Amino acid sequence: MSGNPLKDAVKFILYKRRYPGVTLARGATLAGDNSFGRNNSFGKDVYVLQSKFGENVSVRDNCRVFHSEFEGNSILYENGTLGHVTVGAYSYLSQNAQIGHLSIGRFCSIGPGLKSGFGIHPTDFVSTSPVFFSTRKQCGTTFADREHFTEHEQTKIGHDVWTGNDVYIKDGTTVGDGAILAAGAVVVRDVEPYAIVGGVPARIIRFRFDETTIAELLRHEWWNWSEAELREAQAVFAVSGVEAFLDWSKTRGPLKVKTGNL
Repeated sequence: MSGNPLKDAVKFILYKRRYPGVTLARGATLAGDNSFGRNNSFGKDVYVLQSKFGENVSVRDNCRVFHSEFEGNSILYENGTLGHVTVGAYSYLSQNAQIGHLSIGRFCSIGPGLKSGFGIHPTDFVSTSPVFFSTRKQCGTTFADREHFTEHEQTKIGHDVWTGNDVYIKDGTTVGDGAILAAGAVVVRDVEPYAIVGGVPARIIRFRFDETTIAELLRHEWWNWSEAELREAQAVFAVSGVEAFLDWSKTRGPLKVKTGNL
């Protein structure tokens, strides 16, 4: 909040008129050209800039969202900061996420304290200091007249990924569909689909299923199904093992896959 009650009240009224379908708490700021679907809500002291929201998105207290996009049916919990991030449908990010230049697939469960997108430094230059290779002036000045090194690379988390508490993912890494990142993992290399990884640096602990089953799950791409198909299949998702899901899929005929927004 600005500290000026009158100013905050006027801003609140103006936002309510401009965005009638959006629920805003006092102190929330919506800056720049944002886009909102139905049933969006923003908590206290939230700041949003140049971002896009599908339907049923909630951004909880004290979050910062810059140049990002939520497909829909998602929650960003308290104290999160997102910059240049895309979040797929039915995914949530727990408290204290600090991430940038990251795409998150559908149906992801992101535990508290995820960190990614802080940039990287060269390890084979004479110095690791950006004063020599970057014009961004991280220390207040620079000797470089152009960019000599790519500091930020796009990072990707696939669909149906679960990350435990306090996971770090190195810039430019790809986490495959169905993977699990154990609490405290420092992920510095790509993670295969349906792998469970943990440790510093993160290594494969085991795979969730055998190779044949993983191939079948990847072939089905159930995260692209329509909401109606997902509701029809709900019972076979809510049991231990994948046999019921695979058996059910064989008997129901060809899927009419919807690859756009759910």
